[in-house]
Amino acid sequence: MVLLGGGGHCVSVLDAVIRQGIYKDIKILDRPSQIGKRVLQYTISGSDEELVELFREGYRDAFVTVGSIQDSSLRKKLAQQIREAGFHFINVIDPSATVAESVVMGTGIFVGKRAVINAGSEIGDMAIINTGAIVEHGNRVGAYAHVSVGAVLCGDVSVGADCLIGANATILQGLTIGEQSIVGAGSLILKNVPPYSKVYGVS
Repeated sequence: MVLLGGGGHCVSVLDAVIRQGIYKDIKILDRPSQIGKRVLQYTISGSDEELVELFREGYRDAFVTVGSIQDSSLRKKLAQQIREAGFHFINVIDPSATVAESVVMGTGIFVGKRAVINAGSEIGDMAIINTGAIVEHGNRVGAYAHVSVGAVLCGDVSVGADCLIGANATILQGLTIGEQSIVGAGSLILKNVPPYSKVYGVS
């Protein structure tokens, strides 16, 4: 498989991929200046310009290992490159995570260590459900949204596309977080958040 991006998020994803034990041949691509740097026991071997050639060589599965803090535009650009090269997007779910059988998932999704996605939830394409996050029953998480480390979405929460839910934030049940909104780390959200908003603390 091919991982696109060799930074911090790649460390988490790669570790999960290794723990899954499915792939024996893993290539990591990044900017030319990063070639030769190590990520765990692997070395960044090339740049994204090599995607087409790797596809010709028989690689078929790929994953974007660039994270998103406040802007998902780079992840979208890399995903488009992967699609144009012909690759198949996979989901990477750490073996320690718990995902209910009834969860509906798109593609290109990362679910980190000890994260929980409960029954009846829907997770959009390219979303990140990071380490220890809890996505309770009936949640909807939009495409390219990032639910950060330790965040809690209580039941029937809707998180729009391209949102960032900060580390250890809590969204109370039944609320809607509008698209491209940012919820600050440690926040407690008690009411709906309009699209394109930034909220912090108790809101």
